Amino acid sequence: MKDFRALYTFYREQVREELYRDKTDGIQLGFFYALMNIVKELAPLQLDLSPESVWMDYLAFLRTIDEHKKSPYSFLEWDEVEGREHLRTTLQEGGALLTWHYGFVRHNMITIGQEIRAGHLRSGLPFYLVAERGTVEQEQKLSSWNAIRQYSGANLLNAEDEMIGIRLYSHLRKGGSFSLFVDGQTGFNADNRAVELPFLSSRIQTRSGIFRILAKVRKPVCPYYMTLTEEFRTKIVFLPPVVLEENIEKSAERIYEPFLAQLRKQPALWRFWDRHHQQVIRWNEDESDISSGETESKVDWFSRPLEGFGQLGLNTANGLIYNLG
Repeated sequence: MKDFRALYTFYREQVREELYRDKTDGIQLGFFYALMNIVKELAPLQLDLSPESVWMDYLAFLRTIDEHKKSPYSFLEWDEVEGREHLRTTLQEGGALLTWHYGFVRHNMITIGQEIRAGHLRSGLPFYLVAERGTVEQEQKLSSWNAIRQYSGANLLNAEDEMIGIRLYSHLRKGGSFSLFVDGQTGFNADNRAVELPFLSSRIQTRSGIFRILAKVRKPVCPYYMTLTEEFRTKIVFLPPVVLEENIEKSAERIYEPFLAQLRKQPALWRFWDRHHQQVIRWNEDESDISSGETESKVDWFSRPLEGFGQLGLNTANGLIYNLG
């Protein structure tokens, strides 16, 4: 099961065949959104890989991690762990581990759990995995994954709970620690003070609550991410802990910087390409949707028609979106 190269290669060929087979009638809307976002973010960067190639790798990687979801015990150790000392410091002092839905996200507790069992977590305090309500409900139904989390000493915590901010603040003040996906965009109610940040080629808006809490408690913040190297080795990286500033925008940018650097290197491993446009405030060059007229010759990919929604078309050369009606 851990032959990621063979699995990834198999799914990439499967994805390629399916996409080109479905191209005539249109592709799933989620697939279309992912390609749209990848084109708009990556095309201005002029990377070696084409956006379409990244898109197919992204879809293949989703299938790879879905396969491993079925058998959690097939992957119980990382090939490479970088920055273990930063993880220990954060657990010992009490602080936040911040990550993204990037790489093998379900396996983030492997190394964290090892350090908890080794006694680096402050005694008597739980370790929380903070996630959106839907994820918490789904994960609690997966008995094997629940067993792994319990063995690692982790408890799931609903990010959309009415008291989530107070609970996390209090937990940090007591010397507790938790892990949170900062790209999840979930919390209690809407965020009235969202932060605007640079992404790869766009400007995005992200929830500010966690950054405000962390700036107030002045506790260590350790960004980390999971990845699959070009040699198909699994790797988790913990970065040096920082204490966030009162300037929330600068603090958020500081946390996002290492993720954006990694995303630029291996863009296919981010799971949220299909929803990224929901965060975007403006693209590199804002453009209006072009509708009807002589558009079909300019469209490389288009979505399946949906009742009450219509169809969207995409020109991968310039990132223009067409409303095909």
